[in-house]
Amino acid sequence: MERIAALIIVMVVVFSAVTGCQSKNYKQIYKNSAVTQQNSELYEDAIKECFNAVYSFGGGEVFYAYMYPNYAIDAMKQSGQYDELVSAFNQSQERSFKSGNNKLEFEKIMDSHEINDNQRAAIKKYLIQLSEQFAPDLTEDQLNIKEGYEVSFSHLKNGESDGKDTVLVIKLNDEGWKIITG
Repeated sequence: MERIAALIIVMVVVFSAVTGCQSKNYKQIYKNSAVTQQNSELYEDAIKECFNAVYSFGGGEVFYAYMYPNYAIDAMKQSGQYDELVSAFNQSQERSFKSGNNKLEFEKIMDSHEINDNQRAAIKKYLIQLSEQFAPDLTEDQLNIKEGYEVSFSHLKNGESDGKDTVLVIKLNDEGWKIITG
């Protein structure tokens, strides 16, 4: 759960930095990673890819692809904010990694089960709220959750057990997997 809390804090810092007094001449210093597993049949591959992006340099584009509906990402791009958000995420990660030399790695899926109707409804509300700043006209009717799972997985820190986290992973519209943390 500490990892999930840290991820939420990073998101808040990124949003605050971009919407606050940060320079609009933000220089992107990373080559963006490509999303390769989002359309995989296996949600396990998607979770691992997203986890690795969050805990590696330059994973901002992968992070946003897994966290936001494409409709919101398109709105970010149209407004000119997307590159700044990705760059801010990447720079935040760089600062975080420079302060310590711990290597975090995805280990394995511990448990999973299909989400229920209450979780589906909550996920749609969450995605609407998450996207509101960029796509205020996004509606629940635009969000078709084709399948979804609540998944617990373990991770390693410097090769040793570091605990486990739980996420919701859903196939959204024709976008592939999206991952809900926290």
